[in-house]
Amino acid sequence: RFMRKNTIILFAFITLLIVTNVTAQNDSIPKSSTLEIVKDTLTPSVEVSQLIQMDTVAIIDSSRIYNPQRDPKRLLYNTGLYAGAALASFGLLWIAPESISKWDKEEIKEDGLISKWKKNVKAGPVWDEDDFVMNYVIHPWAGAVYYMTARGSGYKPWECATYSFLMSTFFWEYGIEAFAEIPSTQDLIVTPIFGSMLGEGFFIAKKQIIKKDRRILKSKVLGNTALFIIIILM
Repeated sequence: RFMRKNTIILFAFITLLIVTNVTAQNDSIPKSSTLEIVKDTLTPSVEVSQLIQMDTVAIIDSSRIYNPQRDPKRLLYNTGLYAGAALASFGLLWIAPESISKWDKEEIKEDGLISKWKKNVKAGPVWDEDDFVMNYVIHPWAGAVYYMTARGSGYKPWECATYSFLMSTFFWEYGIEAFAEIPSTQDLIVTPIFGSMLGEGFFIAKKQIIKKDRRILKSKVLGNTALFIIIILM
């Protein structure tokens, strides 16, 4: 019965982050027609009618291009959504058994939230005792979600890794979570580093699947299924 309760709470935690990500704004892909004219060595003054007759013109299907454009407003909007999800996650962990959260709720109530936060920040970071799934599955995935949020807004890999680091370290580990527990050494390392690696892997996979007309092994079913999973999780 206890294991069943833990499973339900963990599932609720993951579901909340997924729902938040689904409500986030779509990737900042520029709107364009299905066909684009791409020129390599042509000058801007050349007319389109002339381009058609030249060898340097390539006609491509823009639906096969995944190249998000820089969009600070989208990133800001989605950051706000994740902030709300983080607060809700805090609430879920608060009602979770201490065997999952590892939070001493009685001590928190006695000290008060602000005093507890200051005490935890000064004491950290420490090696935590969270289970494997929490430390090495959920935290890297959360870091990847942060990374893909910035990547889908058109930012460069190093900027996305920085965003993942800032969100996971200062917003969550030294921010919201520090109200309840001392910052974790594993989380400070695993979340942004492995999360960024995982996020870039998903970004490349998404780009390649779209480039190949949403096919995997020549199958659109496999391709669209993979894209659906990436969109839902990331």
